[in-house]
Amino acid sequence: MPLRRVIVTRPASLIADFRAELAQYRIEVLPAPMLSVKPVAKMATIASDVQAILLTSGNGVQGAVRLGISRNLRVLTVGYATAQLAMKAGFVTVTSALGDSASLINLAIKVCKPKNGPLIWISGESVSTDLVAPLSAHGFLVYRHIAYFTIMSTNIPVRVEKALRAGLVDGILFFSPRSAKAFVILVGKRSLEVACSTVSAYCLSDSIAQVISKLKWHAVYVCKMPTKAALIQTMIVS
Repeated sequence: MPLRRVIVTRPASLIADFRAELAQYRIEVLPAPMLSVKPVAKMATIASDVQAILLTSGNGVQGAVRLGISRNLRVLTVGYATAQLAMKAGFVTVTSALGDSASLINLAIKVCKPKNGPLIWISGESVSTDLVAPLSAHGFLVYRHIAYFTIMSTNIPVRVEKALRAGLVDGILFFSPRSAKAFVILVGKRSLEVACSTVSAYCLSDSIAQVISKLKWHAVYVCKMPTKAALIQTMIVS
C-alpha cells in the first residue's frame, strides 16, 4: 500500500515518468490532467539566418521537430528537463537556463548577439511570461512561432474526485498557472472546496500559488527552483 497519494495535473503524456519516480517513495500518482495539447497543423517556415532557438517546454521541442529545424542550430531551453528532450530529439548544441523564463532571457543575452541573426521562440499560444519584449529591448529580433494550443480540461476524473471526497489525497502537484486555474474552476463546479482544505498544494512557482490561493488548503508549498526535481523534493521533505 502507498504511504501517500498525490494528484498530478500535468498533461497525460507527461505523467508516466512521475509514476516511476514517486513509486520509489511509496507515493501513488492519481492522474488528473488539467490541460490537453493540440499541435498546430501547419506552421510557418522559419527564417534561414536564425542564430538560436528558444524552447520553454517539451511541447516546444516537438514543435521544433515538426518545423524541421536543423539539429545543428543552437538551442536554449528554459530548464534541464526541456534540454534533455531537445538532446534526445537530436539537437547537438543545447544549453539550459535555470528553470524559469527570466533565466532563459538572461542566458540568451549572454550567449547570443543581436548582429548574429534573429532568435526563434517556439511556444504554445498561452504563456505566463513574454520573451519577445525583453529580448527586443536588448536589440534582438525575436520571432515567436506558436506550435501548439493548450485546452483546459472540463472535468476531474471520477477516481480522483472520489479520492478527494473520501479524504484519501495527501497532495496536489501544480506545474503552470493555467493548469492551476483549470483545477480551481473545476473544484468550484464540483463543490470540492471542503475536500481540498485537507490537502497540501505543491507549486512550481509563486505565480501558481497565487492562482490556487482562491481555495483553502491544508498547506501550500512553493519549491525553491522551478524544476520537476525540486517540486518532487519539496513534496518528499514536507
